Amino acid sequence: MARADRTLPRWAAWSVGAGLVVVAWFVALVTPGEEQIQAPMPLIAAVGEEAVGRNIAATISDVRRTSELHAGDWSAEGNWIVVDLDVASVTSEDLVSLNHAELVVDGVRYGASERPDSLFREQLSAGVPIGGGLAFELPADLDSGDATLELALSSDRRLDSMIVLEFDLGAVPTAPSDELPETGWANL
Repeated sequence: MARADRTLPRWAAWSVGAGLVVVAWFVALVTPGEEQIQAPMPLIAAVGEEAVGRNIAATISDVRRTSELHAGDWSAEGNWIVVDLDVASVTSEDLVSLNHAELVVDGVRYGASERPDSLFREQLSAGVPIGGGLAFELPADLDSGDATLELALSSDRRLDSMIVLEFDLGAVPTAPSDELPETGWANL
């Protein structure tokens, strides 16, 4: 009995090989990199609405700008963005505090000021919101741009939830003088 030749013609083998290389190239293009794999999970917030993540809950009640900021006996002139909010942990109280509070304007990051007493690095309680504010000092000539407020419990935000509020910096209401709210238990 004659045996059938079961090998592919040379052109077919080359076609299949080339096709597999193209498929592998597409897989490599759509596979997320290390940065995307470990990126924080953003929770889009809106002013006046509660945003809840894995272990953080926050309600941002106001965003405004001032050229003279007061906090108790402390005061400073500058280009300040003031954020009023209530924040709490959701499930845990063990060493939980608001360690990441940044304002990103057109890709440039500005951390919350540590000069006035604020909610930055304040110890949080599970289910019991603390009210207060955050202050961000911007360069004197920065008055417009796309802004994003980022709030998270850890300064290492990888693989954790992060509350994000996006707004137009140029549309933020301005007052010549303003008071940073005192940190304390939120009004329920």
